[in-house]
Amino acid sequence: MFNDLNITTELDADGILLAVIDMPGRAMNVFSTDMMDSLEALLDEVSSNSAIRGLIFTSGKDAFLAGADLEMIRMFTERALVDTTEQLHELCGRLGRLFLRLEQLDKPSVAAINGLALGGGLELALACHQRVSADGEKVLLGLPEIKLGLLPGAGGTQRLPRLIGTGKGLEMLLNGNPVAPQQALELGLVDRVCSADELLSTARQLILSSEPRKPRWYRQGYQADTALFDYHASDRYAAACQEVGIDAYQRAHYPAYEAILACVADGLRKPMDAAVRWEMDIFVELIRDPVAGNMVRTLFLDRQKAAKQKPDNAVKDARIAAIGDELQAVVAQLQQRKAKLIDAAEVQDRDIVLLAAGSASKVGLKVRWLTSEDTPVATGEVGLWLSPKGPHGRAAEIFQAGNAAATLERDAALQLAQGFGAVGLLSHGSQPLLPRILAAQHQATALGCSQNDSLLAMALVALADWTNGLIEQPDIVDVACVLGDLFPAYSGGPFKLLRNLGLVRVQARLREAPSEYTALFLLDFTLTDAFTLLDKAA
Repeated sequence: MFNDLNITTELDADGILLAVIDMPGRAMNVFSTDMMDSLEALLDEVSSNSAIRGLIFTSGKDAFLAGADLEMIRMFTERALVDTTEQLHELCGRLGRLFLRLEQLDKPSVAAINGLALGGGLELALACHQRVSADGEKVLLGLPEIKLGLLPGAGGTQRLPRLIGTGKGLEMLLNGNPVAPQQALELGLVDRVCSADELLSTARQLILSSEPRKPRWYRQGYQADTALFDYHASDRYAAACQEVGIDAYQRAHYPAYEAILACVADGLRKPMDAAVRWEMDIFVELIRDPVAGNMVRTLFLDRQKAAKQKPDNAVKDARIAAIGDELQAVVAQLQQRKAKLIDAAEVQDRDIVLLAAGSASKVGLKVRWLTSEDTPVATGEVGLWLSPKGPHGRAAEIFQAGNAAATLERDAALQLAQGFGAVGLLSHGSQPLLPRILAAQHQATALGCSQNDSLLAMALVALADWTNGLIEQPDIVDVACVLGDLFPAYSGGPFKLLRNLGLVRVQARLREAPSEYTALFLLDFTLTDAFTLLDKAA
């Protein structure tokens, strides 16, 4: 029977083929090039083998299948800059073509969802004829691509609205939030919900009780519900946006909203083969858009890079003491996160001591709590600045006054940052970067700057530190600025904003800026040299 590196199979006496997806060396199954090779080979076997009467997909891991492979997404974004439309269709549309084959099989198929089914994982389940989900807190089903400035490109924008209704389908597509099994059942996204122990037996029952059939949208006379779209209005998406809660700012700055609306509005009036091709037309246009590239790189690729920063094992299990009355709210957050808290009198050399302004400690790994750019930090001392939690996460800056030599105190601050669920930025110099960017934002607001001028002023603060060698990885600055809600996600952060603008446009804006912006746009470095350094780091 068919077996390969990523999918193993077992054929039972009833002719039902159980396909277990279990990619070696990975915590979760994802769609990669070799995973698509495996799926294609499996579909060849199912199509040609008369002994196979039905097909069940499940996972050998705790999650079912979670989206796309990191390296494949990186490759897509790089190829989008140079490939022709036809080449991108061939490259990016392969998974959608495989799912069409699966959906159009003349043998019933069931997705037995035992964990997270996100992005391409849910699209695989949607391409099966039926779906059964295990019940449990760790089981979630969703299409989160909008949160990365993308759209589901393997049929998700076409099958989901047809399956659960246009309004609910658009809601899931445009907010990107997953649903739990019982909600999925109520929506009609899955056909059954059962215990994990009954998952495969329930899937088998569905296969045995099914005649070979395609989904209802292949039946003669089928018409999708398009009532939310006024095809003759100047804004044919207005009613749909009002229904889902998408505002004008989101539509203006995040092209993925318009792209998904176009996929659904026009795709629903096409047969599925044509609808999937239409979806890929829109996907190719979208992935070429700078906003999509910014968001994919900052919120996915660079965020993964930032998450790989690990503190020294010596501080991994350190206890934490906080000194200073103004840290009560911080202590409360640490308590919620089950941190090992101790009193100041109990501190030993390898414990972490979080210090408010003006506080001190003779022992422990001392970390100063920073509230603004001018919080006093002595040379060699390490400070921690933490952003509020934003729509995409949380950021922290681990700042070392003076030189950038690695110390256990810096590792202690990174451990604290990760304990708060924040992505950490490492910096050094005379003042921390992120609070100074925030101060520039406040100054720009006071001057009545447009958002574009405000973002430029903030980006120049980051560029100055990069030019002066105070930060090592511009991409992680971008991650911190977006997660910390200092920069909107569409910008990608200060350095991607500057790269997208380019030297000539930045120089022109600085020349044209009103005289009252002088202090805001005052530079202590040569802009040409800074962009040269930035280009080398790209």
